[in-house]
Amino acid sequence: MTSEIIYRIISVLIGYVLGNFTMGYFLGKMNNVDLRKEGSGNVGMTNTMRTLGVKAGIITFAVDFIKAVLAMFIVYFIFRSRVDFIGLYMVYAGVGAILGHDFTIFLNFKGGKGIATSAGLVAIMFPKIFFISLAIFLITVLISRYVSLGSLLGSISYGVLVVIFGELGWLSVPSIEWLTYPREYMAEIYFIMLFATALAIFQHRENIARLVKHEERKVSFSKSKKKNVD
Repeated sequence: MTSEIIYRIISVLIGYVLGNFTMGYFLGKMNNVDLRKEGSGNVGMTNTMRTLGVKAGIITFAVDFIKAVLAMFIVYFIFRSRVDFIGLYMVYAGVGAILGHDFTIFLNFKGGKGIATSAGLVAIMFPKIFFISLAIFLITVLISRYVSLGSLLGSISYGVLVVIFGELGWLSVPSIEWLTYPREYMAEIYFIMLFATALAIFQHRENIARLVKHEERKVSFSKSKKKNVD
């Protein structure tokens, strides 16, 4: 097994370990609430916000976002002098964090849906695409009032846009070391990010079924009504 393959595996494992820190679950336990038994049963931001309040939801989102960022920069500092393109290993670490969040060991390989953690990955590795996907998410939620639909379209957009931007040569930012995407690594980058998109769709399979049946709850922008369950 070559050192490059070993570095890829280590990068995924670093991300996976950090991804296992599911803030929503711990906040629930601190308040004597098991989020797996409340609302949607999800330990991500939306169910945390609905069950524990806005502050808890924001904290959950921030931590879920940051753990992907932290994983990527740990990998950056470990491997930057050992590999030709450190950005590839950072992407592996980010996807590892998503896997850790979605399939958490101490929650019997159940967890969240990985949207905030994916946002952390995209923000650091594909900043141009991040703002487009964020806009798609926000516009979708504002128009449809479905958080799940916004999450799905945002996830699909970053997978598709990584391929489009990559082929057009728009991903690289020469002034930033990990954003100088060499052509020989692009196919692997595409595969990893399309995998992340497919994983987000899979994690939203129940939401998709409810959307098709018009049974999905809508988010309310009125303080007097309950928020949507993601």
